[in-house]
Amino acid sequence: MFRKRSRLIAAPVAAVALTLTVAGYQASAAGSSGSDGGERSGAAARAAAACLSGTTTLVGDLDGDGRADKISNPGHTGTKMTVQWGKADGTFGSKQTVSKLLGKRAGEVATAAVADFQNDGKLDLVVNIVKPSGVDDPSSARVADYRPGPLKRSNLSSTRTRHLDIGDSSEVKELRIANYGGDAYPDLALLSNAGDGVWERNVRLTKAASGPGKYNSDDERKYGAWGTPAEPPSMPTSGWKHFYKPCS
Repeated sequence: MFRKRSRLIAAPVAAVALTLTVAGYQASAAGSSGSDGGERSGAAARAAAACLSGTTTLVGDLDGDGRADKISNPGHTGTKMTVQWGKADGTFGSKQTVSKLLGKRAGEVATAAVADFQNDGKLDLVVNIVKPSGVDDPSSARVADYRPGPLKRSNLSSTRTRHLDIGDSSEVKELRIANYGGDAYPDLALLSNAGDGVWERNVRLTKAASGPGKYNSDDERKYGAWGTPAEPPSMPTSGWKHFYKPCS
């Protein structure tokens, strides 16, 4: 019953391949710039599609400057995500923890999901920040947002942020990209503490031009599931692979 609530050789080769990918990404973006050397057009920032470097790393433009950034999501849970901002020379800066950029406070847990939810060539962010209750009853989120790209480097904010209902009545443990709609728009899967010893797999399907939607009982019946902390419901893995091709 659902409630709303190689070893030495392999590593350098991989690094070279990723560098070449970034160079191609930037060359593609630069090709859309005016010949007079003026400011890069908005189309240039969207010139190259995001791609996958391995199963847990997405390479794409997160801040709209036309340079590829590197977003890593170990375990696909959204709890350990990092970003490395792209540089003009095709390399990446140091890893920055997404939870720190989001302003996570002591005792809180930040979860995040990155994808081009509107299929408009811009990477977007979904974020949930909550302080776990530590007991059976769930805590509601302090922050639960959909942030359409481009995002600000300093704090991952967006000029078009809107609230999502994902943390209103349940305590989000994980955020994952999924493909429930079978279309070009990434969906969300949430692992949530719903209270009373129940952990749920909740879903939010994405609508064209608007991003992840609201709670929908029909979607929950079709795609949701429930379990317990000891035996939580299964969650989608590597949701990015449904929407992004490997970097080459």
